[in-house]
Amino acid sequence: MKKLLGIVVLGLLWCGPTFSEPPVLKCTENCGTVDVNNEFSFQARLSMGPDQSGCNVTFIEEDIILTAAHCLGIELNKKKHLCCDAETTKKKAIDWKHHKNQMYVVDGRHYPKKKIIVAKVLDISARATGQSPGYDILIAHVDRNCTRCNKGKDLKIAPIPIANLLPPKNTKALHVVAPGNVKQGKGRIYIDHLLKTKIKGGKNTPCSIQIIKHDGKSNPPMLFDASGSPVIFKECGNYVVHGLHGRGQGDERYMYEHLQLLQTQKRWIQSEIYKWTGRTDMIDSCSKSGRRSFMPDQKFDIPQSGCVKKFIRGGSSLKTCKL
Repeated sequence: MKKLLGIVVLGLLWCGPTFSEPPVLKCTENCGTVDVNNEFSFQARLSMGPDQSGCNVTFIEEDIILTAAHCLGIELNKKKHLCCDAETTKKKAIDWKHHKNQMYVVDGRHYPKKKIIVAKVLDISARATGQSPGYDILIAHVDRNCTRCNKGKDLKIAPIPIANLLPPKNTKALHVVAPGNVKQGKGRIYIDHLLKTKIKGGKNTPCSIQIIKHDGKSNPPMLFDASGSPVIFKECGNYVVHGLHGRGQGDERYMYEHLQLLQTQKRWIQSEIYKWTGRTDMIDSCSKSGRRSFMPDQKFDIPQSGCVKKFIRGGSSLKTCKL
């Protein structure tokens, strides 16, 4: 039986120079198709601190982004970093403490050759409850009219909605990412994914994980430094966000990405948007108007999950999603 390595947080920029990539099949150059037509302008990167580093992010509204919670220094292997609300998030997120006054979003299309600022991060909230199948999600309110946004103010950003439904097995998807290394891709790229495994979750985090085996066959070799980047598929003819890259488990040959799914989190995300902006709706893939309310008193396509303040350790059992 192949020996499995522990859960690995896949954000090299967050993990720092001491992080070593597991000895698995991985992509080192020309890892995807360049987004020459700027079709996936919702994908960008964080830029914070003196080295202007940061994870991938996704615009789900003109002023709202999603990424992985560990991208702001919330350590998923530490019980003391557990958080389920905005106030706790701001106390636990190490990078927020250090860089909140210099935390920006830069355009993904030109990254990393050019870091064109398109927004400033104003506020954050996360659900981070440990290693997989614990939550690893961060939402942020951003300002596209910030003082340093002059060069990026006119750059097109078309936000992408979050999926309403969980996709059936063998759904074709795309991974959209801006690698930090120009050898891996010149700016924003997209990569074919096949969602061929059952959706799973934990006792308190149902239907929250889908595992992707990066074997170079059904799915591509592993691309590191991709934390927070979205995997998307089509719903009602439009692209929607299914989940975020950021955590994985490896054996001697392959990496198994534990994709953080978002469909059960729309009630919470809408509630945070309401606190920041007063808006009671979000863009939606299937509504005729293009927008739909996901406030707590609304009906949802699938059951919504809360955030139980209970730390989940790596290796916890996964339960098959039953809806």
